[in-house]
Amino acid sequence: MTKTFDLKVAALSSLAGILLVLFLAWLTGNDFATPVFPFMAILSAYIISGIVIGVTSKGETILEPGAASIVTGIVTYFIINIMGLECFRMLSGDALTVNMLLLTLNGILLTFAGAWTGEKLQLTYEKGEENKQGIEWGWIIAGAIIGVTVSIFLSGFIVKLFSISLTPFYIIIGIGIFITGLVVGFRSPGITIKESAIAGVLTSVINLNIFKFTLDPDTTALTTVSVVLSLILGLVAGLIGGVIGEKIQASREK
Repeated sequence: MTKTFDLKVAALSSLAGILLVLFLAWLTGNDFATPVFPFMAILSAYIISGIVIGVTSKGETILEPGAASIVTGIVTYFIINIMGLECFRMLSGDALTVNMLLLTLNGILLTFAGAWTGEKLQLTYEKGEENKQGIEWGWIIAGAIIGVTVSIFLSGFIVKLFSISLTPFYIIIGIGIFITGLVVGFRSPGITIKESAIAGVLTSVINLNIFKFTLDPDTTALTTVSVVLSLILGLVAGLIGGVIGEKIQASREK
């Protein structure tokens, strides 16, 4: 049977997306002179809205959040324009329009990714597949999406508390990766500890890229040693989270 488009889910997704985008724009928009990191925070809001709808709605609901992200982009464009955020002062006229348009287009793509991740967490595609062999790359990708999103989301609060400093972001990377392993281990069918570890390393690499190129492009605060330590942190935090997630899953099954 063909699934019909659920207007209620789309409306809820639009509301969630608008609130999250505006919240993260407000949270980070006045702490940076350029819009690079606020843009990353806003994009994480699109992912979160997709994940939330994918997890909470019944059945497969990927199209609805994706369509709703268009509404989110249109509404937030006008509201952000009148918020007077510091990070957007360097943009005006056509430059602001182009950047917001590209932000919305990327937000649409990432909302689909978030919705797919939410469906993975809801086990929409996993029924009857508990005994699959080999590495589950779907859960690795889902885990990395969760880890990066959590890291960026939490980093907005860290900026408020510590200003712009790379040191607290290692804490954020560790927390985000631990949550990645925990969620993958808990929600995925079968034993997926190795997937949690791989997702942890992948999350660490993506986070390092984001934080380096948005917060530290011209300095040497991020060294070769710190990169290696971050990768080790990703592996260990992912493993620990995966083991704990599997134990929680096992206890619930009993």
